[in-house]
Amino acid sequence: MTQDYSAKWWAVFICIAFIEAVLLILLISRQPTPLLFVAIIAIAFLLFLIPQLDEVIALTFDRGKLESKINSIGKKVSTTKARSDKLVLLSMSKSMYDTLKKLAAGSFSPYQISDVLERELYHLKDIGYIEVGRIRDIPYEGNNLSEYLKVTDSGKQFIELRKSVEEESKG
Repeated sequence: MTQDYSAKWWAVFICIAFIEAVLLILLISRQPTPLLFVAIIAIAFLLFLIPQLDEVIALTFDRGKLESKINSIGKKVSTTKARSDKLVLLSMSKSMYDTLKKLAAGSFSPYQISDVLERELYHLKDIGYIEVGRIRDIPYEGNNLSEYLKVTDSGKQFIELRKSVEEESKG
């Protein structure tokens, strides 16, 4: 990976390299001191960091852009959640949802199978929310429709999901 360094960074690099060379000559020519060692290590460290300095400066000044991007992503997540919540609510009519809730509660009584109820039962069976042998074998009317079919785990999960979405949209 090649980087295009500006003239100012080359000038800084050359100055620091010159200071490093002078300190090394001082180290060799006279008795070394701990402060001289610290200075040499500090300047060597600076030489190592100069290539990354532009990136550090850019990150510092781009903090506002970063926060803006995070806020933008947060808004998109909120929009997506609102859309998926709406999709859950719109995926089933209110009357069919009420039918599923009554069946899950085990208290769908008394009942009379109309064309609408029959279509709802077939649909709930087709999407896997209820288990029933044959819908046509269910008596036309009776005391408790829940005796003839069972709400599946998927059906129960849908009820809970829709209930939570409705509560969130009210609150």
